[in-house]
Amino acid sequence: MFIKSVADIKKLKNTEGSDIHIWGSSELTHLLLKNDLVDELRLKIHPVILGGGKKLFDDGVLPAAFTLVENIVTTTGVIITHYKRAGEVKTGAVGANEIGIPKRIC
Repeated sequence: MFIKSVADIKKLKNTEGSDIHIWGSSELTHLLLKNDLVDELRLKIHPVILGGGKKLFDDGVLPAAFTLVENIVTTTGVIITHYKRAGEVKTGAVGANEIGIPKRIC
């Protein structure tokens, strides 16, 4: 199947067969997030601050709730996570004490 549009991606997503996987394409990832076509996220979070670069969750991304399914912290501090879609987005305030953050760093 040759993909030319979001409609083609939706059609492919609704067919039988393997899941669609994206590695390293921020433009395609943004397109899928903006059109509510992401069912799972697998992220690698590196302990480095570069101060610039491309944003994964940029303007225009639709709100979506995910549940953490699995996570691993490597010996070098890289956090590898696996999230799955989880219904509607629930918002609210969370205080530092509620999530166990020591007062000295709040």
